[in-house]
Amino acid sequence: MSSELDELLAPNHINVGGVKVRKPTAGTLSLCDFAKLKMINGSFSEVPFFEAIAFFYIHSQPLSEVRGKLFDSSLGLTENGCSLSFVNAVTDWADSVELGAVTEMGDTIGKLLTEAMSPKVEPSEESSEAEISAVVAKDASDAKKKEPQPS
Repeated sequence: MSSELDELLAPNHINVGGVKVRKPTAGTLSLCDFAKLKMINGSFSEVPFFEAIAFFYIHSQPLSEVRGKLFDSSLGLTENGCSLSFVNAVTDWADSVELGAVTEMGDTIGKLLTEAMSPKVEPSEESSEAEISAVVAKDASDAKKKEPQPS
């Protein structure tokens, strides 16, 4: 029951362009590295459209299938070392995605990566109310210092 509640409050999946997508995890981002997706580290890609589709393939398909294709070198490798079996699986899957959904997917990648990389700090049960208030007060004080002051 608690996993159902957790999923309701903080879903691990979102719907993007009609595709149910897992939010990035350390494991899925590692698979993106193995797929040689340059977008993950902010580098320029020669094939940005393919990278966007591959990102969503990795985050929507069963992970065992993704890993199977990604580490299958039976068809050879691209010049940057990515499995051609993976490239074929991504492009086959992409044919089932509406072209209009790809724009929404592209717009969503940055949001998903930013959210995945942002630290989520929550107070522990041991945190006292005074400690939490002190942190909030300090943050408010710091924010006031950054506000433009009248001359």
